[in-house]
Amino acid sequence: PAVDARFVFNDDTRELDLIGESASGRWLDVPATLERIRDQATSDDREVPLAIKIREPLVSDDATAIELGITELVSVGRTYFRGSSSARVHNVATAASRFHGVVVRPRTVFSFNHYLGEVTREGGYEDAPVISVGRTTQDVGGGVCQVSTTSFQAVFYGGFQILKRSPHGYRVAYYEYGEGPGMDATVFFPHTDFQFFNDTPYHLLLETYVSETASSLTFKIYSTSDGRSVEKLETEVLNEVPHPPDRYEENSDLAEGQIKQIDVSADGADVWVRRIVRSADGEILHEDVFYSHYLPWQAVYEYGPGTELPTPEPTETPEGETAAEADVTPTATTAP
Repeated sequence: PAVDARFVFNDDTRELDLIGESASGRWLDVPATLERIRDQATSDDREVPLAIKIREPLVSDDATAIELGITELVSVGRTYFRGSSSARVHNVATAASRFHGVVVRPRTVFSFNHYLGEVTREGGYEDAPVISVGRTTQDVGGGVCQVSTTSFQAVFYGGFQILKRSPHGYRVAYYEYGEGPGMDATVFFPHTDFQFFNDTPYHLLLETYVSETASSLTFKIYSTSDGRSVEKLETEVLNEVPHPPDRYEENSDLAEGQIKQIDVSADGADVWVRRIVRSADGEILHEDVFYSHYLPWQAVYEYGPGTELPTPEPTETPEGETAAEADVTPTATTAP
């Protein structure tokens, strides 16, 4: 495929600085190639040149800010990952780099997974916490959803039309700092995607910055403002369910008296986040509701043989069943 050029916006010159060169694409013209083979089949010449077509990139290296309509910062998303392991921080930075300098064309759909690609060790990712089959476990790519969540928040406040967004299985503390619940977006390549529509006549430029000092990820969107405004209404949190009591599992690899937490607890809830996007003259462009169903999540500890354990206290859910009996198994694997 053709590769578009990548840029960053120079705040001093108000121009685009090239950080990734474009490349022409090539594809095989099958009908033309078959015709060449047929024409040459009875000749003594046993080599047939393939019929190749060239596809030029849509964003070239010499594109300018004025040409693309990339002239100012229009939206910013920022989330924090303080307390993350070094492997998780590494994965956040690796995934964020896939989006740095990407240009999104006007009236087109942006797919997060298209730029993310497959999450593998060969792609530079390490093992970190992911949500899988009702548990938080260690697997390749934990932390990628920090990037999808941050991009969702930038797109949310940019007022762009959001087409696909999925919440995590349970409330992840990283993503509620500052914005509260319901402002996360999980991805799982290639099945669960985050997508939005650039419903403006201008190109968008995406920039990502990871600060290990501030333990933060910043997702910037540059374009030309059309004067739209975004109002986030009060978040509605209902049907809260207390988290189940802590669970303890013996691990023969641990010493007597040693206890290690391997999963965190979180209360379940239904969350509605609403926003209103208005044009420069006050007309409502679209009203959106983002619904999230978060499961009650159980803290899990491992302990060494012979370790004396605390006595758990049962917790009642609003329906009267003990939280330990509640269904806490999500249907997808995601990277918290």
